[in-house]
Amino acid sequence: MSVADASEVDAARAVDLARANLYRYLAAAVAPPGSERFRRLFDGGLRSVVEAAVDWIRSDPAYWPAALGPGELAPSQAPTAALFPRERGAAEAYLRTFGHSIGKDCPAYELEYCPNRDITYRAHRLADLTGFYRAFGLDRAADSRDRMDHLGYQAEFMQIVLARRLYAQAKGLGEEPAERCREAERVFFREHLGWWLAGFGTRLEQRAASPFYRSLGRLLRAFSAAERAVLGLPPFAELPDVCTDEQEPAGTGFSCGSCPPPPGAGRRASS
Repeated sequence: MSVADASEVDAARAVDLARANLYRYLAAAVAPPGSERFRRLFDGGLRSVVEAAVDWIRSDPAYWPAALGPGELAPSQAPTAALFPRERGAAEAYLRTFGHSIGKDCPAYELEYCPNRDITYRAHRLADLTGFYRAFGLDRAADSRDRMDHLGYQAEFMQIVLARRLYAQAKGLGEEPAERCREAERVFFREHLGWWLAGFGTRLEQRAASPFYRSLGRLLRAFSAAERAVLGLPPFAELPDVCTDEQEPAGTGFSCGSCPPPPGAGRRASS
């Protein structure tokens, strides 16, 4: 390997490490205050790497997609202020933003943004998520009450897959393990995480009850665009919004452009 090739590899790994740190941050940022995940936000080491990653997204064209999708923000406009909460008042801000259960103001759950309320469709979506997690030996903690489509799970899954790919590359385990992780990142973002991230971020920025959560919403809008650039994905067609049962009679099987295709559809497609 030439010096130039080695430099490119190191740069690519640095990009992936920055992405992994941001996913770790996102999983903590939407967790309830007092939880082990949320307490990570008060770790000085995490603060340093997250601030560095955000600065990188803002300045490196490798994170900038050719075109922005609905609701996305140019990565160069990612926020730098209020990215971390204050301990005082954190619990109140969380409850005012997310509520005690799955509220309709700023739900952090994928399926709340899909107009298809058909029970079978939703069960398939959750089963598909579980399949991704279990393929990497992951499952919900016994004491967790969140659904598998919560952003905390999805962000932590992406962080773990990235970490495993970085480990495989660092240990010289061959291309197959790294490629498996790389494909999982791309497909998971396209089919589950990416299509609703900007919609959730938009609602959070507009409706959240504290500067921290509003800044988080703005970061999600920029991060959605940055991830598409890194993963080589086109913009999503629509900006999804929270759907209520009143918008569609239960059991109709209605679908629209905001909803992803059935689980697994086009999974090996190139875009």
